[in-house]
Formats: sequence, structure tokens, C-alpha cells
Amino acid sequence: MTMAPLHMLAAAAGIARLWTDADGAEQQVSDESLRAILSALGLPAEGPAEIMESWRRLMERAVRTPRMLTVDCHMPFPLPDGFGEAILLNEAGAVVERDAQRIGRKGIAKPGYYRLAAGDAACTIAVAPQRCRQLKGRCWGVAVQIPSLRGSGDFGDFADLARAVTLLGKAGANAVALSPVHALSIDDPGRFAPYSPSSRIALNALLGEAETDESTALDPLIDWTQAGPAKLEALRRTFDGGSDFPAFLQHNAQTGLDRVQQAAREAGMAVGLIADLAVGVDPGGMEARNDPDLFLNALSIGAPPDPLGPLGQDWGLTSYSPFGLAESGFAPFIAMLRANIPTGGGIRIDHAFGLRRLWVVPKGRSAREGAYLAYPFDDLLRIVKLEAWRADAIVIAEDLGTRPPGFIDALEEAGIYGMAVLPFSRDEDGAFLPAQDYRDTAVAMSATHDTATLAGWWTGRDLEWNRKLDRGGQTAKERAEDRKRLWTAIGGALPQPADDDPAPVVDRAIAFLTRTPCPLLIVPMEDLAALVEQPNLPGTVNEHPNWRRRLPAPMEELLKREDVARRLALLNAERGA
Repeated sequence: MTMAPLHMLAAAAGIARLWTDADGAEQQVSDESLRAILSALGLPAEGPAEIMESWRRLMERAVRTPRMLTVDCHMPFPLPDGFGEAILLNEAGAVVERDAQRIGRKGIAKPGYYRLAAGDAACTIAVAPQRCRQLKGRCWGVAVQIPSLRGSGDFGDFADLARAVTLLGKAGANAVALSPVHALSIDDPGRFAPYSPSSRIALNALLGEAETDESTALDPLIDWTQAGPAKLEALRRTFDGGSDFPAFLQHNAQTGLDRVQQAAREAGMAVGLIADLAVGVDPGGMEARNDPDLFLNALSIGAPPDPLGPLGQDWGLTSYSPFGLAESGFAPFIAMLRANIPTGGGIRIDHAFGLRRLWVVPKGRSAREGAYLAYPFDDLLRIVKLEAWRADAIVIAEDLGTRPPGFIDALEEAGIYGMAVLPFSRDEDGAFLPAQDYRDTAVAMSATHDTATLAGWWTGRDLEWNRKLDRGGQTAKERAEDRKRLWTAIGGALPQPADDDPAPVVDRAIAFLTRTPCPLLIVPMEDLAALVEQPNLPGTVNEHPNWRRRLPAPMEELLKREDVARRLALLNAERGA
């Protein structure tokens, strides 16, 4: 059957007309949605004339000399047209090879960025190592929400984090995983959502150190409408006026973050900080405003309908346009990675499926009217490997959900760790996997910032929130069955605890996860302290106190608590130095 011109244009632009849902059923995107997405990509397709002109523009783009080629070490690659007589220069500008044909036949031996030059023409070549850094042995770490730390101010900042990292290192931790520290809107300091940043290249200025007035930190929840502006005012008082205020804010934040990294090194952590890279940015934020051609316009990113979100999800965020990335030689993507990967540490890529495809939703339409838009996966993966190699960092990909075919194999080949989160680590029948069946190519986690804590799950606190907010989800009966399944996996011969007694469940779950072959186990502070409330409830804004919860005590006091000390001992018994 001959493909319709509209469908041919959509396919050439990387828009998938057919896709497979979470139940394995094939779904089809409407022609109306295809036209809306194509138009947002600058390829109008309302009639035959527009489709033909957009096709012509796509074909023109396809034959242009690329700004950047990505290749793997030692692997042959075809030279771009017109570069048969080129020379190869390294980053310092020194000639590495004068025979371009030899370059193409043998490949390039050392990772790095090179320049292929032929007269006035030039092309950058990014040469990736075969694999990212791998961990040796088995270790453990803690996930920390920075604002939740109790210190001298209304919420935790980089100074509080540095102190916490030192204490956690002394307690045996080899890693501290963070939520994104990307820049938020300074014009709206009362808004705090780390996964909806204004920029992924700049830092969150409110996490920089500044002496504040008397705080309200005794309250269990942060009032960002008060605490955000108060911290910004304290930063203004700290500002000496020697440079512009935004530059001061970034310098102050970077200095604070550097001290945290230094604290991790001095604590002897094998990994240290694991930063988090958000999947997108606020379309009205600093980064998208400064260079709109790099970003998707009139499209937001999200997720297709699935059992957890029957109507689909529209996250209200934008991300790089695949066309914008290619035409910029991937410069913004490289800058973003360099701004976020801690030297000698690690980076977690949120919704890593976005390296291959993103669900894009046309402005004004429902999330279910979106479609998958393809990204240059091989190029992005090689750049991730190269930048991680330059920083001597490990890479973790959030690979939870409906995975594109071959995605996990590609990550494992690249030496990028996946995630094995206890509530989701099950077989086809819903039984929890035994510890020995966890992948040794994944990082084990007891929970994430978006899931119920161990104590919250066992006591059904998440079900209470679901009922209160009419979110659906498991019934009480289904949870009761799931408790039995979990205890069968972790409890051994011990009797199952009561529903309102989560402490032994937390202990057994942590002990269970220490026995997995995963090279790194990350336990959120909320689970170390057996807290019932989770930091964030996906799909909510003000209905749930997202990113507002303080830990019940300063880190020093928490680590001395009998129950927390017992769990630290469990971690160190199996995964200590």
C-alpha cells in the first residue's frame, strides 16, 4: 500500500504514526495531530502544496554537511562529502592526521572532540569511548532532597548539604543522590519545582549560602511563598555590588556546590555526588527564551496514556528540538551535560527514553493527542559517554516505564546503569523478584522521589492520598495482597508485621536490597528514617505538599537515632568498605 504524502512527511520528520501502548496494543495517531506537530516543527502540512514544500525543506536539511559527527573509538566511519582531502585537528588545534582517508578507514583511537578541516570547510567529530565508567565492588548511597535538610535557614542549601555529605560519608555512604539543582525563576522565588527548571545550564540560586533572618524551620512543611522571597532578599544583602546580581547568584551557588563536591571527596566516597538531569525546561523560562530556535515551540512533552495515567500526561515542559540540536552541532546538549556532571561523581538522566524519543503534545490539545518524536539517539548516547568520560563519572538512566525496543541493550552496551526500584521489580505474575534476579547493570533503589516511601506504602498512606484526590490506583484489598507478596520476598521465615508497623518492613527491605548484585544501592533519607510521606506526588501541583517536607531532625541527630543507626549497620554489613 502506498503511504500517503502526509504520513511520508511525518515519518521523515521523525514522528511515529503508529505506537505500542503499555498493554502491547498498537495505537494510531490521527492526521490532525500529525499536522499540528509538523506545523510546530516548522513543517506546515495543511494541503499538497505545503506538504511538498515542507518535504523539500526536509530533504535540503538531510544533505547538508553536518556541524558535528559522532563516532565510536577505533570504529571506521564515512567522511562527509567534500572532506576527502581533510586533515584532523585535536582540541588544542594540533594536527593529528593529515590523511583523511586513513581516518575514515581506521577510526580515531582516543576519545575527545576533533576538527576535520578541508580548506574553508570544517566539521567537528565527537569520538566516544566504548563504555562509561563502571563501579568496582558493591556500595551504597543516600538520596537527599536538599531543601528538606534542617539547618540555620528556612530550607536546606548547599552549605547544609556539605555538612550532611560529610556525616553520611563518615556513616559509610559512598554516594549522595540529589534532585536537580537547575535554575528556577528568580522572578518567582516562591515557586519550587526542581523538575520544571528555568534553565538546566544555570544553578538554583536559592541553594546558595546566605545568612537569613529568624526562620520558620520548626514547621514540618516549607512555605515557599515566604521562604523563597526571604532567601532571595538575604542573597541581596550578601551581594556586594561589585558585579551584576545574577552573576553573583551563580558564582555564590557554584562556590557552594563545589564545596559539597569537595566534602564528598574528603569523606572518601567512591562516587560522591550524583546529580540529576531534568528531562525538560519551562517554556517561558530563561533557557527557552534566550534561544527559542533550539527548543520545541507550540509543543509540550509528556507521556502517552497508560494504566497510571489513562488520559496521558502533559508535563507543561519543552525540550530541545531534534532539528535545533543537529543544526547547532549539539552545542546546547554538551553545555548542559558539562554544567551538571560532577567530576568523579555521577549523573542520573531523568526520563532517559527522551534520548531516543519524546511524547510531544500540540498546544491546546489533550495529552492523548500527542505522538512520539524521534531524537538522534546514537549521537546523544555517544556525547553522554564522551562527557562522562571527560568527567570520570558514572551515568544512571531512569528507564522506568514503557521502554523503546532495544533501549536497555543499548544502555548496557554503553556502560550506562539502569534503575531497579523495589516496588516495580517484579515478574510477569506480579511477584517481587528475588534479590539475586536484579540486574547487575542497574542501580537498586528502595524508592524514588515520585513513589511512596517504604513506610508509606506498607501503611497505605499513598492510598489515602489517592482516595483524597480521586486518583484511582490500588484498592485496599489489592494492597493487602501486595503486602503478602512483598513480605514473601523480603521477610524470610518471620511473621508478617501489622499494616501499621512499618519499621521491620523497612529493615527487611533494606537488608534484602543489600544482597542484590547491583553495584550501587541508593536509599532515600525518607526510607532510612522510615517516614510515611513522600517528597512528591506526580500529577499534582498544590493538592499535595510537593517539595515542601522537612526531615524530622538535623542530619546529625537523625543518624544517631537507634532505628536509623540499625539500618546503617545493615547497609555497611553487606556493602561497607
